[in-house]
Amino acid sequence: MINLTSSHITRQIHPRVAVVMRDSRDRAVSRSPLLWLNLVCLDAPLVAICWQWIFAHSFHLSVPPGHRAALFLTAWIIYLADRFGDSVSLVTGQPESVRQQFCLRHKSVWLVSIVCVAAVDLVVVLRAVNYETAVPGAVLGALTITYVAINHAHSEIWETIPLKEFTIGSLFAAGTLLGVTPHIFAERSTMIFGAILFAALCSLNCVSIAIWERDLDRIQGKHSIATRWANANSLPRLLLLVLLAGSVVLALFDPAAQPVALCLGASGLLLGALPFVPVSRDERTALADVVLFTPLALFVAEKVS
Repeated sequence: MINLTSSHITRQIHPRVAVVMRDSRDRAVSRSPLLWLNLVCLDAPLVAICWQWIFAHSFHLSVPPGHRAALFLTAWIIYLADRFGDSVSLVTGQPESVRQQFCLRHKSVWLVSIVCVAAVDLVVVLRAVNYETAVPGAVLGALTITYVAINHAHSEIWETIPLKEFTIGSLFAAGTLLGVTPHIFAERSTMIFGAILFAALCSLNCVSIAIWERDLDRIQGKHSIATRWANANSLPRLLLLVLLAGSVVLALFDPAAQPVALCLGASGLLLGALPFVPVSRDERTALADVVLFTPLALFVAEKVS
């Protein structure tokens, strides 16, 4: 096996590739607090809990603790499994992101964690989730498993159909709002629009990360909208404009939805500002999820006031 880290080989690789490889080695020793949640895949489940709360809070809907626990655990197990598959699929000697390095370094613990979290999640779902939520949840779970399987076994499909990031964003938004969707649709039709905007925000998050990690993805042989489309850099700006315009419309047409609209707009603006923040690629990727914690800021503000 050729050692791609040797100086002789590195000098012959495209300069952009060498930069990515050097950055990966540097980040291997990084212990920035910005990375902590992302390293153990806790950022996504916490984001899901925050947005489930803000949608339920806006319409005074009650979400049982068991449903919250099931959402958190299900999101966590999906991201743990996806991270594991993403990391072990790498060829020896390829540059890695910090999150991939962390997963590979703790591979045994990671596998045990997947089994344990899955077991606890199954118990919670069976005991605490009602039939009305469990059935569509099972359908959504099957769709998510299908996506993960296709993404790892036949990722070249995203070269033909460059919708990977929009698929992820839509699945995440649907899963997050699964527990409150039946009630929301019955209460106010404008919340359907709010749910679509949340899916757009999640897609903006995924598209932005794909652009920041385009060079690494190309080296690792992975496919994204950024590797497929040369003009992908303009897409986040377009998505942000649509998101901001939609948030204003949502707030004007339904005052009850104003907290949701505020969080959508704030998170969108923060995502749009991240390219200008002087941090590493891995830290920027981690921050892309942190800026979605705006409902948490609203929750704290309400408790303090």
